[in-house]
Amino acid sequence: MTSTPGAHSLAFRVMRLCRPSLHVDLGLRVDPVDLICGEDDVQKIVEIHDDVEDVREKTSFYRRAELEDPVDALGLSGILVLPQTFGSIYLGETFCSYISVGNHTNHDVRDVGVKAELQTERQKLILADSTKNPLDFIRAGGRYDFIIEHDIKELGAHTLVCIAVYTDSDNERKYLPQYFKFMATNPLSVRTKVRMVKDTTYLEACIENNTRSHLFLDNVKFDPAPPFSVKVLEPDTETKDEHDGLLSGLFNQVKLVRANGGTRHFLYQLTAPAAEAGFSRVPVTNALGKLELLWRTTLGEPGRLQTQQILGNPIPRREISLEIAELPSRIVLERPFLVRVSVNNATDHRVGPLQISMSQDDAPSGTKAIAVNGLWNLIVPQLEPFGSTDVNLSLVATAIGVQKIFGIKVVDVRDGKTYDTLSPVEVFVEPE
Repeated sequence: MTSTPGAHSLAFRVMRLCRPSLHVDLGLRVDPVDLICGEDDVQKIVEIHDDVEDVREKTSFYRRAELEDPVDALGLSGILVLPQTFGSIYLGETFCSYISVGNHTNHDVRDVGVKAELQTERQKLILADSTKNPLDFIRAGGRYDFIIEHDIKELGAHTLVCIAVYTDSDNERKYLPQYFKFMATNPLSVRTKVRMVKDTTYLEACIENNTRSHLFLDNVKFDPAPPFSVKVLEPDTETKDEHDGLLSGLFNQVKLVRANGGTRHFLYQLTAPAAEAGFSRVPVTNALGKLELLWRTTLGEPGRLQTQQILGNPIPRREISLEIAELPSRIVLERPFLVRVSVNNATDHRVGPLQISMSQDDAPSGTKAIAVNGLWNLIVPQLEPFGSTDVNLSLVATAIGVQKIFGIKVVDVRDGKTYDTLSPVEVFVEPE
């Protein structure tokens, strides 16, 4: 089997299949009279035209700049043109090509196997393969055509490898590879800003068009990561101008991103579900979710992209943390109840001894509605690396209604360092 350059009977031709473009005719508009005589030869022009006024209307150069139909100013002739070049290929689009392998000799070739591969920096994909069931022959001057499709999912260099294995007229088995290279670029760039307002996260996404043509966004969907739920914040568009036409509502729905750096902005409100009564929720990760973008070009070619996980503000990690593990289902006035508190060690070494206590000096009115009933301080001798333990605090309520448990903290016994203070937890105190 040989693959000597220039000694092959077959050759590949590749044409990219994409939507045709509109043919723009910007030709110079002249008067047919100019073919017979010049502008200065008025006498001859008058002889050609019956009316002098007709001469003034049809032979003035400045009149020729005026178009009879305003649509003509667009230069659109109504003709569609197939792609003349390979063009730009973008991430998220479908690469579709028409491949033709032709026999340009005067002899037939036999047992023709054809394969098309797409090679990237990370992988090699087989898009078409007929080597196991080869063609019986390709006659002299004949060809074999097929179409391949592939969704572009990687940036950077791509190589389309077209391979033919055949037997020529000299009964010699030959191997023909041909390479067609192209680059896949990013059509859109996404920039995000994250802001926290109390327990609500606001995500602003700016989508910028990096291509040379306009893009129309079909859908911009944010898929939140657990446990978040999302709400799209949009401006109020209910007010209508009295001059708005019938199509104004349709045009307002079109999300156009102009070419060469045009942008669109989207705002999302992310909220986490409220924690169950008596429990504090500690987020495990700061991942917020992913954006999914669907768009079309000016002639309707679709594209789809999904971003990587969008990260929120870094979650502060405490060496030692507190959280309420269990609360009684019913709390009655002046009846003691137990609160189970979990102490967690997030370090890779032992810590302790630790002291769990409830401060009585943090109440705004000077007296707490929920106070300690029993030991003021509980000692945890030692916590293993990444370990946790539970302690029970005995408390009593001195006022009915919605009250707060707060002021519970964990302190290092040796140096008095405060590791964490439990966030206030609301409970309902019933009368006896």
